[in-house]
Amino acid sequence: MPRLELPPLAPADYRISVVLPVYAETDTVREVARWLIERLGASLHQIVIVISPKSGEASRRVCEELAAADPRVSIHVQQVNPGLGNAVREGFRHVTGNLVLNIDSDGEMENETVSRMLEAMRARGLDLVLASRWMRGGGFSGYSSLKYVLNWCFQQVFRVLFITRVNDLTYGFKLMRAEYARRIAWEGTLHEIACETTLKPIRLGARAAAVPSRWTARTQGQSKNTFWRTFRYVGMALKIRFKNVRLVDS
Repeated sequence: MPRLELPPLAPADYRISVVLPVYAETDTVREVARWLIERLGASLHQIVIVISPKSGEASRRVCEELAAADPRVSIHVQQVNPGLGNAVREGFRHVTGNLVLNIDSDGEMENETVSRMLEAMRARGLDLVLASRWMRGGGFSGYSSLKYVLNWCFQQVFRVLFITRVNDLTYGFKLMRAEYARRIAWEGTLHEIACETTLKPIRLGARAAAVPSRWTARTQGQSKNTFWRTFRYVGMALKIRFKNVRLVDS
């Protein structure tokens, strides 16, 4: 198994590229982008909005307004559609910073978690910082009871498979060194990209840790991550565990 041995990254040199997929969201896109711009300040290098070609006029208009207001915000129209995984993979190909933040635009992810991610990365020199809904101080609001139980089961199985203490391996909310985003050959096309972007770096030896985060059910749009699609996470995890992770030239 190859490993990515990365030199330390000084906090003063942080340049954060954000990959922000958009499907039908409007107000929450604006809220997330504005929070990042205001709170990350000079550390924010770029926000790559990956918008679905099926997005409605309202979503496109909000994204265009954000791009017009700040030169660090750009819009990429998703070329391989549909699928969140495809959107994230295309976003990775456009990042130019040295850190990559994966965050959704639907308002389900807690913005303030980003501050805790950066604090952990600065303090411990990590390669990957994950948002964990299962840590003390994290949690779920408005989550399906059935998905809650299934999610818990996935965490226990995946932690044993990958021999890790990190306890939220299926959440797509994370901050990573950009080398992982650019060098790993990603395969997920739908929501299984959420566990792939955690498990592949761990297999490559990434120094990983988690910070607590709350998940809150969206108020706009409808999730495309159906109950049955969650089982794609299992197939992806098994593939990563028992096959070598392929790297590509950056």
